[in-house]
Amino acid sequence: MHTKQTLAIRALVLALSLTAGAAMAQTTPPDAAAPQSQSGFTSAQFRAALTEAGYTNIHDVEFKGGLWKADVTDATGKDIDVRLDPATGRLYPDNVRDTRLGEADIRAKLTAAGYTRIEDVEFDDGLWEAEATTAQGQRVDLKLDPQDGRVISQTRD
Repeated sequence: MHTKQTLAIRALVLALSLTAGAAMAQTTPPDAAAPQSQSGFTSAQFRAALTEAGYTNIHDVEFKGGLWKADVTDATGKDIDVRLDPATGRLYPDNVRDTRLGEADIRAKLTAAGYTRIEDVEFDDGLWEAEATTAQGQRVDLKLDPQDGRVISQTRD
């Protein structure tokens, strides 16, 4: 049985693929009132994904640090923050506490990806976070997927 979040992600991916062709054919510039992330994911699409996943009272929507973020109310009536990876459409509610990975796993994945001086690794608000230095010597803040350790956001420290 699929969870609401899985179904919402599938619906969002379908909607994005359907609109991608139309967007490519469009010759007018995008609506300035609909800010887009670096991947072209709009705030309206993020709101739609949140609604499909069952969240209500969606507000304070912003694109920050490579992720969409909003304050929402979950199905139990609790106010939470939810982030969205615009590359995959995956939602990350801050009240999720389970992760398949531990701190040592995150450090190993970052080391294998070429990061050095890995510090402040912690699981917070539904995501792994760390500070590290890139192979090019730049200090960055990272957010990582709690299930596979994939870097989903990298911003200058």
